[in-house]
Amino acid sequence: MKHQTQTETLKTLIALRERARDQEMLGEVVRIPVSNYTEPDVLEREMATVFRKYPMVAGHASHVRKPGAYLLSDWNKIPYVVVRAQDGTLRAFLNACRHRGARLVSGKEPELKSFVCPFHGWTYNLDGSLKTVTKAYAFPDLDRCKYGLVELPVAEHMGLIWIHPTPGASLDPASYLGPFADDLEHFGIDGLVSYRKNVVIKKANWKLLLKTYLEGYHVPFLHRDTLQQAFKRGVIAHAEHGPHIRLAAARTNFMDALKIDSDSFRLLDYASVYYTLFPNTFFIMHPDYVSINAFYPEAPDRTIWTHEMLYRTADFQGERGGAALAKRFQYTNDAVFDAEDFAVAEDVQVGLRYGGNEFHTLGLEEGLLAIFQQSIDRAIAG
Repeated sequence: MKHQTQTETLKTLIALRERARDQEMLGEVVRIPVSNYTEPDVLEREMATVFRKYPMVAGHASHVRKPGAYLLSDWNKIPYVVVRAQDGTLRAFLNACRHRGARLVSGKEPELKSFVCPFHGWTYNLDGSLKTVTKAYAFPDLDRCKYGLVELPVAEHMGLIWIHPTPGASLDPASYLGPFADDLEHFGIDGLVSYRKNVVIKKANWKLLLKTYLEGYHVPFLHRDTLQQAFKRGVIAHAEHGPHIRLAAARTNFMDALKIDSDSFRLLDYASVYYTLFPNTFFIMHPDYVSINAFYPEAPDRTIWTHEMLYRTADFQGERGGAALAKRFQYTNDAVFDAEDFAVAEDVQVGLRYGGNEFHTLGLEEGLLAIFQQSIDRAIAG
């Protein structure tokens, strides 16, 4: 985030703090049908639009720095593999042999020199071209040029790897993110490395899970023993670009920012900054680490949740640094996300079965949930 944007956000948060309320969102109470979280046909429409027509974050660039390094999809509905070819080019392919569709890369390989099918031994170069066919005489008329791996658009931008799930689609992360791309550059995302990644199934709709991040209304109650300590009487300022949302949540020490010279001010010392990167990624900037959360729907009431924590190696040195990283991950992943945010989302999902509510009623401080839902509705409508 540019320094000017940080100071403008600071001024907005100060004004909001004086009024003791969040920045105005939609300015109206909104009702969302609970069928959005329960009906298979809703998920079917989301899969055909939201998860087919928009770029997605595949992961952090530190996973594919050197030739042969690769990054696998966590979701079998779009089973891709991203690889750094020997010439340094980044490529992405559907992780399926063109012979009979067997998975090529399992994730157990330390690095890739080629793609080798475990079923019948067909081999592909890292550029996706078909290299060898076992017992080639059995396929006398095979045109190898037509049997290369199915390629997906892929791009590296500001430390993140982006893919488009539709072959041949255009992919321009800088244009897609707009001013939020500058944020990632100034936060130095490309200089981070991965500490740990957690991949689990949660028994809740993917939107219910993601929406827990989009309001602070619940913090004094759901997080009374955790986040409430850091965000007591905090307020939220937000910005939008297309379907993406940025929000800054003031911390308990926020008013100390007034004592700091504006030239040396750093927003992350006094607020956490969050990004919903449409459609399914939630990016959290903490003072000394970053959380990347992604949500992949398996069914209306079941979602793959991934959480990867990134850090700067210079900030966590030696045994004490390792212990500090472990503590941060346990707190963020286990105590806050899993035991509080997503536990209540699963509880809500159970309650949806019994018809207690036809709608979820969103108050003025929950407007970002409605804004996110509107982006999904627009994507479905085309």
